[in-house]
Amino acid sequence: MLVSKCVRSCAAAFGVMLIAGPALAADVYGSTGGYGGYKDQPAPPPLPNWAGFYLGPSFGWSWTTINAANNALIISNNQTVPFSHPGTNGMIGGGQLGYNMQSSNFVYGLEADFGGLDAGASGSSTVAGKTISVKSSTGFYGDVTGRAGVNVGNALIYAKGGFAFFTGNVHIADNADNISQDSGVFTGWTAGGGIEYKLSRTLTMKAEYLYFDLDNSNFSCCLPATVGKLDDNITANTLRIGLNYYLNDLRSPLD
Repeated sequence: MLVSKCVRSCAAAFGVMLIAGPALAADVYGSTGGYGGYKDQPAPPPLPNWAGFYLGPSFGWSWTTINAANNALIISNNQTVPFSHPGTNGMIGGGQLGYNMQSSNFVYGLEADFGGLDAGASGSSTVAGKTISVKSSTGFYGDVTGRAGVNVGNALIYAKGGFAFFTGNVHIADNADNISQDSGVFTGWTAGGGIEYKLSRTLTMKAEYLYFDLDNSNFSCCLPATVGKLDDNITANTLRIGLNYYLNDLRSPLD
């Protein structure tokens, strides 16, 4: 329930900022000054300023898979229990904050994301009376990434990657061997990229793809050697749209 509220709240914040955007977008660059006479050449537009701190909401859709080929390997009586790959799709939403540095058209910095990820999925397999079930739940995700890109016109085309975590639980049960285990927090990496576009000096809109690869090895330490091993892995493909508010230029659009 808390995760769902987080996703809905960030979507509402996105809508409020998007409605307010046109009021801030009267002049992306401000007055150039010193030009306009008959003999003057038009001033070249200054580069958009991407440097400084920024923050904003984002939301979108995720496609999540519990990779059961690595996830559940139970060996008993010389038998291996095969497993399917339970997966699901759902909403992802939260917010981001970051800091950019800029050198001419090159922009680079750090960004952190946090929010809710709907990763609920389940599956089971039965062989020779042995049933193995796997079930995942929704949870909070977060990441800390490096981000680098190139300014093209009013747009920033960028790539990003770094550390990620997910608090959603995966529960694995094997009634025949009296096993019932929970995973705990997953950690791993994320990578992707996107495009961000200046709506005004301080407000931007972005579209972004991120891939998550997350692992948890809690099970490996807790099973009898005669039973086998469990090693959790979750992957997710996500698409999000978002808004960023930059704190680098707080002048009035008419300044």
